[in-house]
Amino acid sequence: MKAFNEAGLRRVKRTLGIGANALLGQGGEAKVYALDSERIARINRPGANLSHVNGRTALLSKLGRSAGRVPFAIPVVLETLEVEGNIVTIERRLPGRPLDHHLGVLSGESRDSLVRAYLEAASQIGDLLVERPLYGDLLGANAIHTPSFRSYLEQRAIHSLKAAGREFETVDPARLAAALPEPAGPALVHLDAFPGNMLAEDGVVTAVLDFGTSLIIGDRRLDPLTAAAYLTRAITPTATGRDRAVAQEWLIANSLADLFPAARSWIAAYWSFARDDPVVYSWCRSVLLE
Repeated sequence: MKAFNEAGLRRVKRTLGIGANALLGQGGEAKVYALDSERIARINRPGANLSHVNGRTALLSKLGRSAGRVPFAIPVVLETLEVEGNIVTIERRLPGRPLDHHLGVLSGESRDSLVRAYLEAASQIGDLLVERPLYGDLLGANAIHTPSFRSYLEQRAIHSLKAAGREFETVDPARLAAALPEPAGPALVHLDAFPGNMLAEDGVVTAVLDFGTSLIIGDRRLDPLTAAAYLTRAITPTATGRDRAVAQEWLIANSLADLFPAARSWIAAYWSFARDDPVVYSWCRSVLLE
């Protein structure tokens, strides 16, 4: 994905009527701006593929049919536009503020309760329904699909580690995959359910965001496991040691703690391709090589 041209981005914002200080968030695929109290504009990075954007829209539409199964909102695409050469989706504005913001201001039991709510929300993502016969990626040009989940885990780790650089050649993708079990059945997995991709209000998770290229069909347990792993300062700067302890208590209570080391290692391998993000890349390196 190409970087934004600032002059071009200003033209897009001017055409859409986006005001100053309207930026709500940004990631590897897009920048998100408030349009008004009801809508946001998701401006995809230059070079975004229209078929990928349309595929995301179609997938969100399918997931929306089972949205009543989860206690939080998910993105809803209202329309897709091409503005000044950029693909823009106009989407419903969802309630709440990013959970990592709340972690920057809360303390005590209200903070502990929010960390538990964060992991609970991650564990519920798999209640959203999408029918696919194979394990693997739901979006993306280089999608991998396999009949077993461990095979997907290994192949995706191979793909990421090849892009990570020569020092990662010592990491064994087969060992990473073998350390995780086959699930009882396939389910939706977000894989990027970190505090910046959840909104909260009054101690309740109100929305899960950024359903994008990380979406897979796999083991739903990966979402709470990786959500706990993301409570590192490298990924969530407002997270603390106490947050990580509360997360481990939640994993123990939900019989997931034994899987945490393997899930943490695999997700580090998954993100190891992100050499353009020095902080995340450094975290992957520390998990896998140090």
